[in-house]
Amino acid sequence: MGLCFLTHQIDALNILHELRAHATTSNADGEAQCSDALAAGKVAVRPGDFMKQPRRLKTIAERARESCLTRLHEILTQLISIEEDFIKEVTYEKSLLKRKDSVELKNICLRMSVAEGNSHSNRDLRELRDCLRLIVGNLLTHVRDENNLSSTLTAHRLRELSNSFPDI
Repeated sequence: MGLCFLTHQIDALNILHELRAHATTSNADGEAQCSDALAAGKVAVRPGDFMKQPRRLKTIAERARESCLTRLHEILTQLISIEEDFIKEVTYEKSLLKRKDSVELKNICLRMSVAEGNSHSNRDLRELRDCLRLIVGNLLTHVRDENNLSSTLTAHRLRELSNSFPDI
């Protein structure tokens, strides 16, 4: 099995990164390229020109969901960093995590990436948060079973991470 759990987590991180990038660039500056403008029935001077379109303001709920997604992205980034550091310092016989948890994390991220209009429902964000909590909890349990300085520092970092999950 090896480190495939970490591979799934890195895949999930890349998916979340793309989701965040798309959310921040879509309609961020109220400009669209000519092809989009023509589809909307507007006239462009030449191909590739930018035409101003009315900027749609985001609701408070949309901003809160984007903020939550950003926080969960940061948590996953920190989690992967903690795991990589721990793996470098400790030799281990068995896999740190159940592969199922990391696969589930990746599946949640994939489902969010294909959602209509890239709107992230509270349900999706809760599932993502709960899956990350489960992974952090399982890793914390495993790290506590180790009895060395590296595992003590890792356990401290994981406890801090587990206390930083957003409310949804």
